[in-house]
Amino acid sequence: MKGGDFAGTGILIRLFLRRDRIWLPIWVLLPLLLTWGQLSFVMALPDWQGFIAEMRANPVAEAVLGPVVPMSVAGAIIWRSIVQGAMALAIASLLTVIRHTRTEEEAGRGELIRGGIVGRHAPLTAALTLTCVASLVAGLLAALLLIGAGLPAGGSLLFGLTIAAAGWFFAGIGSLSAQLREHAGGARGIALAVFGVGLLGYVWNNTGGGYTGWAWLSPQGWYRLTQPFAGDHGWTLLVLAVLSAIPVAAAYALSARRDFGTGLLPSRLGPAEAVPGLRSPLALAWRLQEGTIIGWTAGLVFLGAGLGAGVPSVAEGLSEMLANIGSGAWTERLSNREGFMAVSIYIVAVLIGVTVYAITAVLRLRTEETENRAEPLLVQPVSRVRWMTSHLIVAFAGSAFLLLALGLGAGLGWGLVAGDVSSVLPRVLGMSLPKIPVVWVMVGITAMLYGLVPRAASVSIWGLWALFVVIEMLWEAQVVDWSAMRLSPFSYAHYSIPIAELPTLPLFGLTCLAAALTVAGLVGFQRRDVG
Repeated sequence: MKGGDFAGTGILIRLFLRRDRIWLPIWVLLPLLLTWGQLSFVMALPDWQGFIAEMRANPVAEAVLGPVVPMSVAGAIIWRSIVQGAMALAIASLLTVIRHTRTEEEAGRGELIRGGIVGRHAPLTAALTLTCVASLVAGLLAALLLIGAGLPAGGSLLFGLTIAAAGWFFAGIGSLSAQLREHAGGARGIALAVFGVGLLGYVWNNTGGGYTGWAWLSPQGWYRLTQPFAGDHGWTLLVLAVLSAIPVAAAYALSARRDFGTGLLPSRLGPAEAVPGLRSPLALAWRLQEGTIIGWTAGLVFLGAGLGAGVPSVAEGLSEMLANIGSGAWTERLSNREGFMAVSIYIVAVLIGVTVYAITAVLRLRTEETENRAEPLLVQPVSRVRWMTSHLIVAFAGSAFLLLALGLGAGLGWGLVAGDVSSVLPRVLGMSLPKIPVVWVMVGITAMLYGLVPRAASVSIWGLWALFVVIEMLWEAQVVDWSAMRLSPFSYAHYSIPIAELPTLPLFGLTCLAAALTVAGLVGFQRRDVG
């Protein structure tokens, strides 16, 4: 590599900062908010030791979160917050790097930038610099929060650097995957697959006691190596830095050898002629998203079955533990096992699972538009409403189908282990299917934003989703009351409301609201310019 290969890096950093002026602060502050939520939650517990002891007695919780080390207030705080913070930075880092490298090449903007006095490696260097510095700032902010709460400075700093290391590693994974695939979607798929493998190693490490060799292969579990507030093994950060540098070095090596605009792995060519069934916008929308839906379905069925199979082993004292979440009164109306299943389905269906799919399914419209694949369709006898509606039908129907698949997987898993499928399955489906109007509202909001403010749609909907998640966390930590939760559509099918007591009128209202928002998006799309 020559010095000229990095010319213009500083200018590109300023450009990327300008483009990410909304998205960047959100994901930098997210680990801080997650840590604050767990800190508030632990400090509000009347008996945090009893809570942790009960959770460790639950094999499902033990596999997901691992043992608490050290058995202190600091250990209870980092038990969840450090994993959540690492995951947030990991996903944000890989998406940010891919967006500023592979996505720019695919859209043709990278070629325009390279036409000026910009070196070959300048875009990659600028994206990595921005992402790694942002991850470091996010980790340091979380560390300062713990120091301000009275925790030891050394352990707090190691806590923050461990979170940042996860962001650095996946920034490298994102840069490497951007060299492998020609399209941004393929690059994201590779990077997220590595993230999933890391999660699998994280679970294997936890089930093995928390300190196995799998911890080295799971950035989400690297805190088991650094051990903040326990051993404070700061030397492991040097090893983690080397591990993070390996994919970065590979990315630079491949970037110097591949052709601009292409990937190392060639794209598979499709058939020369379309199949007979591909004759409508709806068929095309399904063809574009069928792989995503199949993958989500398989994942949710597997996850739901695993959660359901673990329900019979849930500790009898779980209801007392759940009473520390929110107001606590809701646990009096649910058994311990039903409470565990209700919380699990709510998290997977509403907070992070199906809602995320639904949003990305609608945002596929923006991708098709910006990559100039929508215009050739719209100049043919295909109306704007018909084209947009086809993708929305897939999003609405796909999200409902995924919720059904989750309920079936969880219900069968619980019912088969308990030997009572006939009574368990309807109850679990009753927990999953009422979430459909809630997810549909998020589909409607995304459709409205796409139709009215397409350039800000992605940032706006993800920011709104993050706001609803933060409100949920603040309610669980008893920082805000239920009146604040009512600002979120998630509250109308909340796990704290027993299925038998769930009012149907608000759910019908959410369905009507989703329809109205969708119509607003369709009207807005008809009246604005394409592109």
